[in-house]
Amino acid sequence: MQKAMISTEGGRKLLHFMAVITCGWVVFYTSERELLAIIFLICSFVLFFIAHKNWLLPNERRSYGIALFPLAFGLLLLTPVSITAVVFAIWVLGICDPLAGYVGQHYADKKYIFLYEEKSWLGFFVFYIAAMTISCFFLGWTAAVLVLALVPALSELFSYKGSDNLSIPLIASAWYTVVIENPIFPFQWLIFLVVLAVLGITYRKKWLTDSGTAAALLLGTVIVFSSDPLLIVSIGIFFVAGSLTSRLHPDLKDAGGRDAIQVFSNGLVAVLCLLAYMLTKNSIYICAYFMSICISFADTMSSDIGLYFRQKTYDILTFQPIAAGLSGGISVAGTLAGVVTSVLFSGMMFFIFDLEIKDACFIALAGTLGMILDSIIGSKWQLKHIHKGIVTEDTGNTLTQYYKGVPWMSNNMVNMLTNMIVTGTSVVILGLYTASH
Repeated sequence: MQKAMISTEGGRKLLHFMAVITCGWVVFYTSERELLAIIFLICSFVLFFIAHKNWLLPNERRSYGIALFPLAFGLLLLTPVSITAVVFAIWVLGICDPLAGYVGQHYADKKYIFLYEEKSWLGFFVFYIAAMTISCFFLGWTAAVLVLALVPALSELFSYKGSDNLSIPLIASAWYTVVIENPIFPFQWLIFLVVLAVLGITYRKKWLTDSGTAAALLLGTVIVFSSDPLLIVSIGIFFVAGSLTSRLHPDLKDAGGRDAIQVFSNGLVAVLCLLAYMLTKNSIYICAYFMSICISFADTMSSDIGLYFRQKTYDILTFQPIAAGLSGGISVAGTLAGVVTSVLFSGMMFFIFDLEIKDACFIALAGTLGMILDSIIGSKWQLKHIHKGIVTEDTGNTLTQYYKGVPWMSNNMVNMLTNMIVTGTSVVILGLYTASH
């Protein structure tokens, strides 16, 4: 029975490899880019239907991954990225992903849950070495291949049920474009070594878990090598300050080290803004990068410092007294901490990066509004339970009963959603303001 399962899994990996590489060959030689994109999107729709009916591989493991890679290829062909970037992404997906999956599954002694699925560091290194080999084929033997291979390899650690068939091509092609269009200077390597050292220290101090360290390395790599490497200073200030204030509450979950979900919920939007700047060269996205960090920074300081002082806390919507630390609650100390953090952070960015006054004002305002909106969403929609008559956000106890909120709306989801809303809205307003002046 075990041999049959291994054979089935091996056959699935082989099928994945052959299908994706065939797509790469077709993309490389096509002269009808838009037509091929439409064909890929139609194939994706058909495969989604087949996967939904579970016709292709009838067992308990239902996955839509087989429908995601033609979707990714179709979307890439509709974007301005070069054919070379698309083919690079296809090779990375077709070769590195099945190879890393097979080695990690059969030879890794220890596995970790990086996001929702078990992955191994052995599988990561196999993916990375394979991606470096492919990168050398495209760029030659240059130091840039070390960076070009790292981002897709790290991103694969956070895939879930075949989602890497979509995420890896999109990330690999975008990252290839960024690396090709922006030469890497020695100063960036020096900053990157500093980032590695800081992450090593924070990991040893248990400020980050294994998954949190991988996520921070992924975001840090993108920041250092995509634009001005000094931009890492802004998110570094937030990371160090947030890690220190979390020590004020050693009994809370965050004090055991931030995991990947927490790192992404606070930093992913900022990095996406930075990538948007690199692809569009629109300076508004640099300001958006600072605004996103300020939102996360203000909310973190508001929560940690407000909880530390244990003042009377009120629900932001009902103004009824609630327990300190419960999402949706506000206190005088916490609110002041968030506002002061927004102003101080925007001031530091103003002097360090020589920003305009209006940009600094937008950053401070975004941080303050983000803190307020986070409390509103937390009060209205965040999932809460009741345990022994006390409202709690801890869902780990089987004796808790549902109280209110959306089942999937965790605190991390509230943070991410708030950041997306305020940052996105601020970009639109800042763009309209700039255009009118």
